[in-house]
Amino acid sequence: MVPVSTYDLVVVGGGSAGVTAAVAGARMGLKVALVERYGFLGGTLTAAMVGPMQSFHAGETQVVKGLAQEVVDRLRATGDSPGHVPDPIDYCSSITPFDYEGLKRVLQEMCVEAGVDLWLHTLFLDAAVEGGTVRHIRVWQKDGVKELAARFFIDASGDGDLAAAVGVPFQVGREEDRLPQPMTMIFSVGGVNWDRVFDYFQEHPEELQHPVAIHGTIDPERLRRLPFRGFSAFPTLLEEARAAGEFTIPRQRLLVFESLRPGEAVVNTTRVQGLSSLKGRELARAEVEGRRQVWELVDFLRRRVPGFEEVYVIAVAPQIGVRESRRIQGEAQVTQEDILAARHFHDGVVYGAYPIDIHDPATAKNKTRRLPEGEYYSIPYRALVPQGTANLLVAGRCISASHEALAALRLSPFAMAMGHAAGVAAALALKDGVAAREVDADALRATLAEQGAFLPEA
Repeated sequence: MVPVSTYDLVVVGGGSAGVTAAVAGARMGLKVALVERYGFLGGTLTAAMVGPMQSFHAGETQVVKGLAQEVVDRLRATGDSPGHVPDPIDYCSSITPFDYEGLKRVLQEMCVEAGVDLWLHTLFLDAAVEGGTVRHIRVWQKDGVKELAARFFIDASGDGDLAAAVGVPFQVGREEDRLPQPMTMIFSVGGVNWDRVFDYFQEHPEELQHPVAIHGTIDPERLRRLPFRGFSAFPTLLEEARAAGEFTIPRQRLLVFESLRPGEAVVNTTRVQGLSSLKGRELARAEVEGRRQVWELVDFLRRRVPGFEEVYVIAVAPQIGVRESRRIQGEAQVTQEDILAARHFHDGVVYGAYPIDIHDPATAKNKTRRLPEGEYYSIPYRALVPQGTANLLVAGRCISASHEALAALRLSPFAMAMGHAAGVAAALALKDGVAAREVDADALRATLAEQGAFLPEA
């Protein structure tokens, strides 16, 4: 007989969205289980080393608050983040650097304090659904298969695994060929001579400029003085290395952010195209190719990049970073037009201003489309509500959005805000005895506002 554990709410996925969903539900009195395949929390922020966080702001206005801001406040209190600082790339309004191990600590402490039952080292297998109502999920742990029954479920798996298992329709990739955005293997290095880097930029400012900077021109000396530096740069050095047969990665610029510790940096430049994170064998190939590209990049850094001649690898991410996989069909879909028009939905529960940032699935190009500085868009609650289900919500990058819109909405601050909204919505649905689609949007927004979320007039 399969052992069964019973809860009010089960959340699948312990990343940015899953943690805030679980904490929000637990703080509202629910008995919550959080299912996570690794032995730690944080999802792409920790397992894929995606950092810094981008972006909590629309110009000078902070549009992501609530539980997401509590995470940042706790990181600052433990010395694991400086908080929100200017973006050295000048791509978005702010960045939030953080220490990976510090974030694991903060997220675990928030869950434990709230009384969330952490099912770590637990793999989601499948789900049982009756008439649109999810009854239980089946998981695997070291001692075998088990079932978690609940009155409500949230899919924060990133890939929409639970939603797909219960039959929710979904899309993958862009409209014309179904190719998703490429995957990236991130790594960190030590031994960076930042003064030498910025001396080079002072002599070659053209290598620092890029066409999508918010303010047009990046000043090397201002960049040198920022509390946390970084660059999207060196197109000439990359092309010279490519011409010499030393560089095969389909990227046009080297993207690097300074870490919290002196002389360290995070490198986000690998690009793995044409493989699906939803197919086991292809995901394995992506990991192999991603790590091959890491070592190619390390050789390039040492050979050609000023200030990086003596770098050494500190860590390569435990898993490859996935930008896009399943996007469920919800009660509403966020589109590119909604993003660029800065649309405010009547049931908006998350707000943001990050640009549409498409890493091309088939070329070395990136495409950016942004709002005027200071404007922001919203994510409606209905985009978190899958079609055809009664007691299921999604949060994170598997929400109902077009390929282009997801390129703006996939960022971790928004995922945390979505999780917060989903956890509160689950509690309200259970309190009122209604289906997910019937949750009162005004009551949801009012509750989120009481808990510190940014909720302007719709």
